[in-house]
Amino acid sequence: MSVKGKKNTTKRAPATKKKSGSASSFFATDADIKKHNQRKQVKQNYKKKKRKQREMPDWMYWSVASLFVIFLLLGAYRVLIVPNSFRWKPCYGSKAFELCVPNGYNIYGIDVSHYQGRIEWDKVADMNDNGYSIDFAIIKATEGGTHKDSLFDINIENARRAGLICGAYHFYNPATSPRKQAEFFIENANLQKGDLIPVVDVEKRGNSKTELQRELIDFLSILENHYGVKPIIYTSAKFKERYLDNPVLNEYPLWVAHYYAEQPEVESKWVMWQYSDRSHIDGIAVNTDFNIFAGSKADLEKIRF
Repeated sequence: MSVKGKKNTTKRAPATKKKSGSASSFFATDADIKKHNQRKQVKQNYKKKKRKQREMPDWMYWSVASLFVIFLLLGAYRVLIVPNSFRWKPCYGSKAFELCVPNGYNIYGIDVSHYQGRIEWDKVADMNDNGYSIDFAIIKATEGGTHKDSLFDINIENARRAGLICGAYHFYNPATSPRKQAEFFIENANLQKGDLIPVVDVEKRGNSKTELQRELIDFLSILENHYGVKPIIYTSAKFKERYLDNPVLNEYPLWVAHYYAEQPEVESKWVMWQYSDRSHIDGIAVNTDFNIFAGSKADLEKIRF
């Protein structure tokens, strides 16, 4: 009988699969262990290499650490030592206002702004420290073309009432039109008979030295035409030398800031010297700028309205 066309009914034995949980999988051969250890060693070597690449050489580590310590010490020197170094210098003048006041001068004053907070002006006027007293106060009035000091009106009113000679200053902003600044100061300072002539505080250079000088002269000219006197220029000794050493500007009275020097180091003749920013004045809760007038009481009268 032919078998062509009939299905093969012979059953095949199922393929045997090796179970992962079979007994043979629990026992690794020496070759397996060796291969595993080799892979593990390669990984460890790679990690060590990467770690070594990231690690800083000893010389670089100590260099960075040394620079950090130097910067830390310099910061401490500027913050803690410099502001108080005058206290450790020998005093060749007289002790007053917790300062060493230079000899040879007789008229002293302060300058203030909202930074000093509410001031008890009667206490300022009545203060007598080792025979020294405060004769005048110059008060911040305006800054730029839009900012009026929040305590100017009350400060100048109460300082006048206490009997102090008063003045007003404008903080000059090179980024603002000189005319706008001058008109803003004139509008808000409200200087009266007996007050000191106006002052402009110049501390910012702006875009360039040439532009600063040109526009500052414009500003001063507007004030001069309005008040009929040359305003006083306030600046530091270094700023004067670098940016304001100009034949026209040298004609204006100079109020120079140079702290704890024997004399201000400027070639121009000065009328006032800001000697310190750390005087202690009765009636004022914080440190205050302390100023020395160069001349006599008669000379002071010449710079009053």
